[in-house]
Amino acid sequence: MTGLVIIVMLIWLVIIQYKLSELTDSLKELKDNLLKENIHIPIKSKDTTEEKAGEKSEEQKPKIESISDIPDEAVLSSNSVPLPKYIEKTIEKEDKSDSFENIFLGNIFNKIGAFAILVALIILIKIVSPYFEFTPQLKITLSYLAGAAMMFGALKLHNKENMKNYSEVLLGTGFGAMFISTYCASGIFHLYNMPVMCTIATILLLLAFYLADKLKTISMIVISLLAGYMNIICLSSQFNISESFLFGYLIFINILSIVYTCKNQERNLINSINLPLTSIAALIYCSKIPLIFPLILWAIYVIYDFAIFKDKKSNNILNFINLAVFSLILIKVFNKEYNLVAYSELGVALIYAIIAYIKRSKIEDLKNYIQLSLASAYLFIYFICDKSPTTKCFAWSIESVILAFYAYKYKFKFLGTWTVATFGSAFCSIVPIDGVLAIRNIGKYTPIWNIRLLMFTPIITSSALSYYLLKKSASESLIKISDFFKFISITSIYLYMGLELNNLITLWYTGENTSAKFLNKMTNIILAFVYTINLKKLSNSTNSNPIISKIGGFFGIISTIALLFIGIHYTPLKAFIPLINIRTVAFLSAIATSILYAKWTENKIYKYIAIFLGFILLHYEMNDVITKYDIIEGQYLVSLCWILYAGTITTLGILQNKDFFKNSGIGLCILSIAKILIFDLSNIDILYKFIAIITLGIILMILSYMYNKKYSK
Repeated sequence: MTGLVIIVMLIWLVIIQYKLSELTDSLKELKDNLLKENIHIPIKSKDTTEEKAGEKSEEQKPKIESISDIPDEAVLSSNSVPLPKYIEKTIEKEDKSDSFENIFLGNIFNKIGAFAILVALIILIKIVSPYFEFTPQLKITLSYLAGAAMMFGALKLHNKENMKNYSEVLLGTGFGAMFISTYCASGIFHLYNMPVMCTIATILLLLAFYLADKLKTISMIVISLLAGYMNIICLSSQFNISESFLFGYLIFINILSIVYTCKNQERNLINSINLPLTSIAALIYCSKIPLIFPLILWAIYVIYDFAIFKDKKSNNILNFINLAVFSLILIKVFNKEYNLVAYSELGVALIYAIIAYIKRSKIEDLKNYIQLSLASAYLFIYFICDKSPTTKCFAWSIESVILAFYAYKYKFKFLGTWTVATFGSAFCSIVPIDGVLAIRNIGKYTPIWNIRLLMFTPIITSSALSYYLLKKSASESLIKISDFFKFISITSIYLYMGLELNNLITLWYTGENTSAKFLNKMTNIILAFVYTINLKKLSNSTNSNPIISKIGGFFGIISTIALLFIGIHYTPLKAFIPLINIRTVAFLSAIATSILYAKWTENKIYKYIAIFLGFILLHYEMNDVITKYDIIEGQYLVSLCWILYAGTITTLGILQNKDFFKNSGIGLCILSIAKILIFDLSNIDILYKFIAIITLGIILMILSYMYNKKYSK
């Protein structure tokens, strides 16, 4: 009896509090309207007399901080006067949507309160439990009543603008109580069988989508989606149901989502979230899926985009998500029978092509569906050639040329982008093939006529043809893409040459790994410098994207650093011939690159680099001569080379009046003097000291004489 009284009192208190709150809200709303609409408010007659005598000063007028400062009797009285201006100014202060108190009182506290209500219900049940026998049926009934009460109260409060946030939280709590009650009744108390539970959960799901549409709140659509997937989880965990039923339920959830977004198209993003969730649920809970179900799901979204967006731009993101989800589920349906997946993708590509033709009058939709068709065709090649990367390479190479032709013909930039993407796939497909980029067994390597030539031929041909087609376009963006293909074509040729030469050298020097490695490194450096020159010339001649020139400069820097560090010693020393070796060729290629860069860029820094590289080459060569022939006190020979090189460079500068020669020669002379005075004089025999010093003196005297004679007048 006591428990019943407590319940009645709680209900009575809630009703009284609700009515008082409603009355207070009505009064506040009336005051708000008075302020906003400048309605007259009543004042006493003596105030009117005083105003006639003279208005109060701004400082003497009562300060109104908020709407609550307007007295209630002023609102309820029938006499009125115009609203004072100092009251109108306070209207701007009433917006507290971002205030500290609104953050807590309007957002956080109501969520805490919703949780507190659920806890209070549990405590109440525990308090009155000694007086009642709580059977499973009674517990579930009370849970349903509590959820229904919260939902009813939330719907009542939602009509008030200042209570919407509160009501949405309360509504979500009520739905949560209803769904949890359903799952507990089925899974814990075993009161419902599968059809009953599914029916109740579906009714609640429909109600959630209905309220989401009616109330126009994002929170309800989120609750609806969560409820739909919770139904899937609970059904699959509590009952032994078929995959067909589960997938059918997933289609049902997507239909509800589509119906909702048809009426609320500004929230079409919901479908882009719902569809990936469907694929995840299908892959987890459906071990065997009949083909008809993913086809239906895919067709629903195709029809949705085709029909609903008939007069609007297609949702390209949703369409691509639909294709991706369909492809993933197809792999599950056919159990990795990729041929069947491939033919399905081909059929989808044809359907998208037909829709593109139907929508040809709307250029954006035409582009979107052409891209979908291309994506499906790409997947067709990928799956049909699953175990044959060579076929993939040929197919994608041919496709990239076809796309380049249509990009040139119709001037569609997106087709040029697809050309690049398709060609990139063709190139990537040859990477894992043994014998293309690397050879596992060099003994089986056949020069020139091998798998590398077979794979690089379509790559180079495709890039060259794509360049030829796109460079004739009137579109500037397509011309830039054509420059990319020219760059790729040249790069592929150099890559092929480098790989072939490396394998040839390795084959020739089998058993002499040290010699082969050094020769391969020098060969790669030579090709890198030639490649750098080619890229620079390409960027100068075509006025193409400056990134090509930057790539060439990057390769030049890396190659120079590698040359300096790798070429410090000639590794196959037995085969070393001074100045007649591959290292000399590598240094000469670096010097030639610097000279050409100096000519094209008119930057003297490259001339100084060329002189410096020549100096380093002579230093390395003389050091290896001393090492190979075991020359005693050979360091003085290095100093002599430095002096002679510095003298030659300075002489050229004097004769030709070239500053970079003279400056470089003077710098090297100073370096040579420092080496002789600091290092050589303390480490070599007196005879070699004499030779070094006399040579230095003669060179310096000759240079001084020539300079003075030339510039004396």
